Amino acid sequence: MFYRTHDGGMATAPRRTVDAHSLLHLKLPKSIRSVDAADLVDGFTILQNQTLRLAAAAYGVSIGSVARARRLTPEQRQAVRQGRRPLVLPRAPVPPKPVPVPNIPAPSPVAMDVRQRLIAIVNEIGGIDAALDVLAAGSIELAA
Repeated sequence: MFYRTHDGGMATAPRRTVDAHSLLHLKLPKSIRSVDAADLVDGFTILQNQTLRLAAAAYGVSIGSVARARRLTPEQRQAVRQGRRPLVLPRAPVPPKPVPVPNIPAPSPVAMDVRQRLIAIVNEIGGIDAALDVLAAGSIELAA
């Protein structure tokens, strides 16, 4: 804004400074808020203490992404601008856990019928004749 001075010269008004934290709490009519917003856009007002919400709304991004970007160093911010780095680095893949091998117990002996056990023993000795010879020799004591 230009103002005429008493000596006929032109002067500019000092810039008004507005705190961003107070903007949402001002109890002013919409017409006055519209004029104040126009002054801000035209550069007649300086906005101090910008908020995350205000910056996120102005750029059309989420507050979380602005908060994430604030954690980056200036070099990392430049790398994001140039497309050499994503804003959020992907997490390292978690190595798969080894699958435990279940302890399989040894198979228990198969319970045989008495006849099947006798047939297995006779076959192991070498036939019925050999089994009868062992019994006739009396080298086996039979349990009572």
